[in-house]
Amino acid sequence: MIKKSDSAAGERSVAAEPHSLEFTPPTGGDGHSRRSGLWGLGVAALLAGLALCLFGGGRSARSQVPPLQIIGLAQVRSDNSAKLEVDGPTDLLQTEIIFQPGAETGWHYHPGPVVAMVKSGAVTMIHSNGCTTVYAAGSGFFELKDVIHNVVNQTGSVADLYATFLSPAGTQPLIPASNPGRVCHGEHHDH
Repeated sequence: MIKKSDSAAGERSVAAEPHSLEFTPPTGGDGHSRRSGLWGLGVAALLAGLALCLFGGGRSARSQVPPLQIIGLAQVRSDNSAKLEVDGPTDLLQTEIIFQPGAETGWHYHPGPVVAMVKSGAVTMIHSNGCTTVYAAGSGFFELKDVIHNVVNQTGSVADLYATFLSPAGTQPLIPASNPGRVCHGEHHDH
């Protein structure tokens, strides 16, 4: 696994001048209606900002950098639901995880919930009961605390995902575990 940051997304942005806010929507994913609403707000704000520049003081929209930018890295819709709770102080870790073909996390669990979004490629989650779920680009999933699993790239190409770990303060976000050794009995899930 390799972690990296991606600043190329900063080139795609929509300025919301009246409130000095800039939002950069993510590309890909399955959140079309939510994205359309955000784009509509962004376009309306952009037009309002342009009108202010043309008719209200002559400020150039290009010469000013908004004091706040929200850059969307990924937006997906998950088919599963989860109650994401952590008691007490919490460590937050936002990561980009790159799986080379054949790479895996190894059997593990998390001391708190995890939110993951597949940016490209596909990963297979092997559940503690031996059953699997495949998550392809544009899908997302939740991992609950204390649930043993393994995530593997079983494809011939690189898989890239974003994961946000919510862990009790001072704990490791990923804790190794033994393979439960169970065999799935007909509960194979593909997403």
